[in-house]
Amino acid sequence: MLKTSLSGILLIFAATSAAAETMPTPEQADVAWIAEGEFCEPETVLALPDDTLLVSNVCDFREQGNGFLTLLAGNGDVIAWKHVENLDAPLGMALVNEKVFVVDNNQVKIFSWPDFEILETIKLEMTVANDLAVTPDETIYVTDTAKNFVMRVDGDRNQEWLTGKDQFPGANGIAVKGQYLFVGGQRLWKVDLETESIKTIGPEWLADIDGIEFEENEVLQVTPVGGPLVRLLANGETQILGGEGVGSANHGYAPSLGLALIPTGFDNQVIAIRLAN
Repeated sequence: MLKTSLSGILLIFAATSAAAETMPTPEQADVAWIAEGEFCEPETVLALPDDTLLVSNVCDFREQGNGFLTLLAGNGDVIAWKHVENLDAPLGMALVNEKVFVVDNNQVKIFSWPDFEILETIKLEMTVANDLAVTPDETIYVTDTAKNFVMRVDGDRNQEWLTGKDQFPGANGIAVKGQYLFVGGQRLWKVDLETESIKTIGPEWLADIDGIEFEENEVLQVTPVGGPLVRLLANGETQILGGEGVGSANHGYAPSLGLALIPTGFDNQVIAIRLAN
């Protein structure tokens, strides 16, 4: 079922993170729509080139075969609840070269797009693979939340730790832009892939980072676990869009729709926030 109004419940500002204690009060988010119905612990939203939205559903990580991917229209209407079935615990997703890459139970599963035929499965030498980022040459970077590191998987499927060390406590969200890799966890880090130098960015209250997305004009979006949508502006200022009610997982961004897409985990909703031009 799709709701078109929020009735006082917007996006979240839950006290599930220590960072929330000192985070500035968020502005009221402009909610475009809320989708709900048959989601099952939605974790990640991936905007696709045809303005549809792919949602990963973990659906109890302890059980294999329960996970699935839901396909939504850009207005939040459901196209298919189980567009891809029989996954274990699908988490992070990325689309590169008309291929959808999905982290699923310490594996990366690669599907063709738009027909979602399985192309390849890569077994990862990791403990808790969480999110991934993929470069245009299809080098894959995956966060291991348990071991605090990022794994790099090259085109020959060789696997090695990025920087050779566990330098990313609570490694979670990840995204790549050009030569820079952005890694979220206890903090937000910017890694120069050419030199493998690491820089901590963002205000000190910004922690427990799950979703990372890029806007135009050098704006960086992040979502803390259980927190609001935070926009790091090019001028160094921050904008926080939220409210009260539910918790945020790994959000997505659809630039052609002007929407940030917030999966709410155990509340089993996807909330679309309209961003001002």
